[in-house]
Amino acid sequence: MESHSCAAPYSKINHQSSARKTMARHAKSFTWAAGLFPRQTAADVAVLYAFCRYVDDIADHQTAYVARHKLSNIRTDLNAAFSCQPDVQAFIDLAQRIRIDSRLPQILVEAIKSDTGNVRVTSWDDLVRYAYGVASTVGLMMCSVMRVKDPAALPFAVDLGIAMQLTNIARDVVDDARNDRIYMPHEMLGIDVEPQHILSGEPNIRWRVANAREQLLDRAARYYRSADRGIRFIPVQARLAVITAARLYEAIGPQIRAESTWGSRAFVRDSKKIWRTLCAVGSVLFNPLYWNAGHQPDHDLKLHRALKGLPGTHRGL
Repeated sequence: MESHSCAAPYSKINHQSSARKTMARHAKSFTWAAGLFPRQTAADVAVLYAFCRYVDDIADHQTAYVARHKLSNIRTDLNAAFSCQPDVQAFIDLAQRIRIDSRLPQILVEAIKSDTGNVRVTSWDDLVRYAYGVASTVGLMMCSVMRVKDPAALPFAVDLGIAMQLTNIARDVVDDARNDRIYMPHEMLGIDVEPQHILSGEPNIRWRVANAREQLLDRAARYYRSADRGIRFIPVQARLAVITAARLYEAIGPQIRAESTWGSRAFVRDSKKIWRTLCAVGSVLFNPLYWNAGHQPDHDLKLHRALKGLPGTHRGL
């Protein structure tokens, strides 16, 4: 076996602590929900999040040329099952231990590579494929982290990832424009829109963006409802955390719709997080949708029409 040497030794224990701090700093709503996981699951979730955050930050904070080079190196490290970067090596160790499908992190990294440089999304199908690449892959890896056994769960995990990413896109329109990225499809906006148009805040553009946001949030709701039907496949001890995360993310939608200041970033206040958590507890206890009762839920093939051939998608594709 080829030997490798890194500048600093990798410490699994120290990295777990660092990963938890990374998640707490960058994902407050998700950290809230992750606190409901069993201890080992929460630790594994933090490692997965730190890897995804590291990859995403490369696309966000490096020049396009440097970012593409670094992301290509990560793909090489994933194939070699060795990396000198602690977040990547910790993920490799996790993936080997819980048997994460090796295609998923590769698709994730390649999708994030498409974020380098300027971004213009033309069609709804392109947006769904992008959302799958950057978010559904994470949902599918989370299934391994939570020890989900039934493969019938996977299409519903794909849907939760898409729903959350559509929420992100609807929320971050102005921030994305500052980074020369427009994820709202041209077919939703109706005209050619460039970042400077969005940043100008001119009334016609704001109206078109608001209309496109409504469409994104309405479509996200369809994916959230589909994802709800797959909650029953998640082990009971992790079920509350996933429902809470889904409800907290979905709660951003009404904040976006009520946005009064152009460019402000919608978020869920702690008081609403508590209320949503209590609602999630009630759902887990009393809603039969979230229990293994009755016939196995059917998945809507139309939701995955643009995802043919990708891991975890509808079996009929």
